[in-house]
Amino acid sequence: MVSACLAGENCKYNGGNNRSEKILRLMAGNEVITVCPEQMGGLPTPRVPSEIRDGIVTARDGRNVDREFRAGAAKCLEIALRERPELIVLQSRSPSCGVKQRYDGTFTGTLVSGAGVTAGLLMENGFRCIDGEDFAAVCNDVVIRKPAPGEIRLLRDFLYEAIFIPEGVDPPEREIVERPELKIYYDGFGSGPADYCLVAETDGRVIGAVWTRIMNDYGHVDDETPSFAISLLSQYRGIGIGTQLMREMLSLLKECGYEQASLAVQKANYAVRMYMKAGFEIIDENDEEFIMVCRLKEPADPAGRLSFPGRCPQDNSLPEH
Repeated sequence: MVSACLAGENCKYNGGNNRSEKILRLMAGNEVITVCPEQMGGLPTPRVPSEIRDGIVTARDGRNVDREFRAGAAKCLEIALRERPELIVLQSRSPSCGVKQRYDGTFTGTLVSGAGVTAGLLMENGFRCIDGEDFAAVCNDVVIRKPAPGEIRLLRDFLYEAIFIPEGVDPPEREIVERPELKIYYDGFGSGPADYCLVAETDGRVIGAVWTRIMNDYGHVDDETPSFAISLLSQYRGIGIGTQLMREMLSLLKECGYEQASLAVQKANYAVRMYMKAGFEIIDENDEEFIMVCRLKEPADPAGRLSFPGRCPQDNSLPEH
């Protein structure tokens, strides 16, 4: 189930939509129900924008429209109970559909924590809801999305899972990630301009993550290039989830204006050739590791036009390390 405006339907309060290419790709590969709670509650399009104030949905002109919003929410719940959608993706910050945040009722653009009327009702009844802005993709029934604030702490555990252990070698103690050269991958994450993260979730459990930082790590190239880390729990490797995580992060970095991303991988790691298939190339090496870069933006052509390559090639067998 998705908010109809994300699917390109002109049901937004101003008569427009919030068309999302990611949602359209989701719809192309799945059975999807679109809903607009505000229209379903009897409100016209276009309509006066509304926000939640003191628990009551109020239009900007002062009218109480709480009954219409809650009627639309009840109809969405009725559909959800009948159809049992595996995933619900809703328009961010909406007084109906916002999952994590909504506007505070002052019509000043101020955000507060809390769900909109429809999102709140659906979650109260056990349905999994995600803000449209947090949704990235679905791969093998695994949802790829931005992490919730409390999930950033998981990067420490996933960093340990990412440590390459050669065959026949005992794994290190988990405390190894407290070493300064490893702690920089997660300590204070979210404070830097290139601190981006996506997680893979199935059955309410985060089973993988990909994240980037500009830091002086093993894969450091320069102070403008984010370093790349990716990790999955062992039982979820080799089925394409890591490939999709990598692809979505490279796309995110490109959208944010970064020209390249880098990583370091041990030469003995079988993932080297898979990284190369994903668009990374070896630019340097030391005794144990290759330094690799994936270029996200090509130099301008002789006519002065910037040219952009397509998305990194798919390779559903990409392992994580």
